[in-house]
Formats: sequence, C-alpha cells, structure tokens
Amino acid sequence: MKSILITGLGFLATNVAYYLSQNYKVTVTYRNLNPVKEVYVKTLKEKGVEVIQLDVLKDMDKLNNAVKEHDLVVNFIGEISGKPEDLRRSNYEVPTRIAEVARQFGKLMIHTSASTYGITGFVKVEEKLGDGLKPQSTFEKTKLEGELSVYKILGDKGFIFRPTLVYGRFAAHVQFVTIYKLVKRGLLPDINISFMPISARYMAQGIAAITEGKSPSKNYFYVTECEPINITRLFEIYAEALNRKVVKIKIPTFIAKASLPSDVRQLLKYSGTIFDCSIFKEIVPNLQFDKPELVENAKFLSELDREGRLIPT
Repeated sequence: MKSILITGLGFLATNVAYYLSQNYKVTVTYRNLNPVKEVYVKTLKEKGVEVIQLDVLKDMDKLNNAVKEHDLVVNFIGEISGKPEDLRRSNYEVPTRIAEVARQFGKLMIHTSASTYGITGFVKVEEKLGDGLKPQSTFEKTKLEGELSVYKILGDKGFIFRPTLVYGRFAAHVQFVTIYKLVKRGLLPDINISFMPISARYMAQGIAAITEGKSPSKNYFYVTECEPINITRLFEIYAEALNRKVVKIKIPTFIAKASLPSDVRQLLKYSGTIFDCSIFKEIVPNLQFDKPELVENAKFLSELDREGRLIPT
C-alpha cells in the first residue's frame, strides 16, 4: 500500500485524509491543536490515519524521517491573514523547507497554494509559472513566492494545486460558520456574489491520481469545478440539511461586503471570475457540484455547535 504524508491539520487536510485513508496509508502532521482540530484528530484516528505533532521549521529530524517513510508529500500549511512575517513563514518558508527535504529523498510533492493572483475575468493557466500574474496583497505575494520556490527546487517532481473556494464535510472556516449561524437564526441572504467552487473530495481524487502516476499536461493548475456557484445556493443547502425554515432577504452586495471578515472581503473582487478547469479535469474527469459534501458539512457544524466547539478555524 502506498503512503501519503500530509502536512497541516485544517479542514482541507482532514477532508483529504478522510478519503485517501480508504486506499492509502496516511499520516497527518499538526503543530498545535484547538477544540475543532481535536475533533479532526479523533475523526482521522478512527479512519486509521496516523496523526503526529511536527513543526516543519523546527523539527528537522522528525520531518526528514516522515518524508523519507512516505511515497508522496502533500502540503496544506498556509495562512490567508496575519502579520507579513507570519504569512511569509507559512506560505513561503514552510513549502520551501518541505520541498528541500522531498528533493533530498527523491519524493514527489504536491503543494496546495492559491488561485487569486490579481487576474479576473476568465483565467487560464499561464505558459510559464508566474508570468502575467499580478499578486497584490501580502497573502497573494507570499503564495506565489511559495509556488516559485517549490517549482524551482523540485521541477517535474513538484505539483502545485491552486484551489478555488474549497468546501467539504469538515469545513469550519469563518465563511462556513457564518453561513451556518445565519441559517440557524432563520435568515437566508440573497446575495449576488458567485465563486468557482471545488469539493475537497475531488482534491483527494486528484492527489490519488498523481500518487498512481497520472500526470496532467502542466505541473501547476487551478483546482476547480467548471461552473460557478452563487453564495445564496450554499445558504439554501444548509437550510435544507438542517431542516430550518428561513426568510430570504435581498442583501445589496456592498452591505454583504462590509459585513464580511477582512480576510474574506479581500477576495470578493474575484466574484464572477472563471478559473480554467481543463487541466484538473485531465486527472479528475467528474467535477459536478458535490452537494452531499455541503449537506454533511452543515450537520458537522451543527454537531460542533451542540458540543460547544463551534470555533472558526
């Protein structure tokens, strides 16, 4: 059985490990825990996933041994907001260190990056990594620096995933918690904001495909479904899953923007942008909207709420 090392314990890593554990030996690392991550650890251990504490930038011997013992490394460590030095550490220094160790032991690496680099409209993958991109925020700049570093170190042994709006059964990011709380109160905002989504389950399928030797036409690409979804649809699915009666309220876009957390607000300029799904579709052909994942997510957040653990991560 092939083995996969996943660095980082967030909702995305948990979703991916949950699915990959059905066919692979999976190890997930974490630096520290909070009440939600404690649930992630319990869930993964029940699936037979090994979970170990490891600081990528401090525990060099432990990182070396972990990479050495696995066939593939997948990095999910990254930050969207925080101090510039923290963003650089998570988005550039961490993937650089992992790539260096992967090269040392001849391992493949998948680095999960970002899709937002200042380009809107219809966004295709550039011919040469980084060409034509216009990162503006510190988040975008450090994410691109991380991509360039990984690619320089690993070349064809490195794959860069650029996910769009990721959803999945274990999501507990602030935007999903906000949707849950509003639906719980009986509110369903009608908002003219749309994004390209991607199910974490499809990301797991893409990782499995690369583990089994499939190679897309480029080593860096947008990881996205092929059709956008309006944010209002997410509210509707949560309401259905929770069996909540809701009142639909038309919300002007400018009010919706003002009420969102700052790290989410900065991404709203990409509303309506279409990211090219064609390269990801080479390894994951079926990219239909994955409604069951959102239904399970609503139930998961409800359970966290009942346990007093509903903390945005």
